Formats: sequence, C-alpha cells, structure tokens
Amino acid sequence: MHSLYSDKDTAITEKVLFIDFDQCLTEQAKEKLTSISANNQVIIEKSCPPNVDQVRYIFLFIDEAKIDNYHMVKSVLEELKEKDTYTLIMTADCPTKSLFNLFMYDLDGIVSIRSFLNSTKRILKTIDEFGVYLEQNLHSDLVIDLQRKKLKDRPIKRLVLRTEDVKYILTDNEKNVLQNILDGHNNRKIAEIMYLAPSTVSTVISHLLKKLGANDRTDAMVHIIRKGWVDAVR
Repeated sequence: MHSLYSDKDTAITEKVLFIDFDQCLTEQAKEKLTSISANNQVIIEKSCPPNVDQVRYIFLFIDEAKIDNYHMVKSVLEELKEKDTYTLIMTADCPTKSLFNLFMYDLDGIVSIRSFLNSTKRILKTIDEFGVYLEQNLHSDLVIDLQRKKLKDRPIKRLVLRTEDVKYILTDNEKNVLQNILDGHNNRKIAEIMYLAPSTVSTVISHLLKKLGANDRTDAMVHIIRKGWVDAVR
C-alpha cells in the first residue's frame, strides 16, 4: 500500500486515490489495485487526505448496504467540489440506480471494483475523454430515470394496476375491480362494466380491502400506490 505522503519522488504524475471508508478491501484486491498500471501511482487510504492536489482520479469505495456510507460520500464530494480531480463511486458489488442522486454532488461516475480491475485502461481513458464513466448495467436505468423526470410534470391520464405484481395475491375479479376503482368508477358502474350484480361487486371489494389491509376504497388506492403496484400513464 502506498501513502499519499511518501517521500519517494518519481516521474509518475498521475495518482489514483482509493478511499476505503470501512476498510472493506481485501489484501488481494489492494494488491491488484496497486498494480493496475505502470503509469499511475496508486494510493489507498481510509479517509480523504487534506492534500489531493496531485491526484487525478479519486474512487470512493463503498458497500451500498451501509447507509452511513452515503453521508460520508456526500461529505467527501462537498470537500472535493472545487478540486481539479475526477471523483467516482466504486462499489463492492454490482452498483444500483439508488446511487444516481449522488450525481447532484458533482460525482463523475459509478463503477464496480470488478469492472475496474477488468478494464482499468479503458475506464480511465473514458474518464479522461468524456469526464464521466457509468457502469454498463446502469445505462438503461439512467435512460428510464431521465425519461420519468422528463414526464413528471405532465398530467397523469390514468393509473394502471401492475397485474404481474399482484397475480399471486388477488383473483382476476379482484384485479379487475381494483382497476375500475383506480379509474374512478363507483360500484354500480363497475357492475355494468364487468356484467356482475352490484352485490357481487360489493363482496369482491370487501375481500379486496381485507387482503390489502385497507379501510375503504381510497385507503386501498393509497396502499397499492405506496407498494409500487401502480404505473402512472401520462
């Protein structure tokens, strides 16, 4: 492991800093990281050093499962805001879209340690050329996320039940009745649409409320929206 404050003076100008907050990196991983390239000096620290002026790339190594890491990452990103360096998140496992909100703190990318070790030169080159790198498995998630944000100001035309999410919970009649409730229909209208007796619709709704743990129709809608069982069509 190298120290940022080593007296060793070499011709290497590009330094790569890995900050391992929880010291989760194994000795094998550290060994691989310290030998990624003859053109880079690798530094591994457990916190952000006060002087990073000569560091070109900073990777914040985190375990996504640990909530405290998010607070530390935000703090470090705030500190590095004005620094002339690239700062990326490096995850122990495959990264998820839950990290996207960190881009608002001037984050330059997200990558897993596995991808980095397999394609170090390509990833660093991409960062140099475009100023950003995103793990490949997150590309489609980012497109979907941007599309949703683009559409969020448009009025909602209809709430549609995600039937696949409730196929093992609700019967076909219950799913159809629930969709009609989402469409704003009263019991009489639902009976007409589904060719059922009003008393049958009332019975289905009663069973539906019990399964959802809801007090009434409105409460049922709130429950399924909170559970993510509904898509908003705009």
